Amino acid sequence: MMASNVVQVPDPEPGSYNHNRPPGKLLQSQTFHLREALLQHRKDLEEVLAIDPSTLKTEGEVSIYIQKATAILHTQAPKPARKSG
Repeated sequence: MMASNVVQVPDPEPGSYNHNRPPGKLLQSQTFHLREALLQHRKDLEEVLAIDPSTLKTEGEVSIYIQKATAILHTQAPKPARKSG
């Protein structure tokens, strides 16, 4: 079982967050970066979902399909802890 590292994040200082304030350049940049990452995920996912598994006729074709599908799913999972050696 993987050990969990809990990072304690302090509460923001009173008044430091204002949900009515326009976002700064950093927040805007992070938002655009996240959008681009999500679009890439969507592109990869749509590519795999466009394949009808019933049309895969060889083990090689199935292998490629599984590699593509699991690569997408593994990006969503936590990374396993490295074993020291």
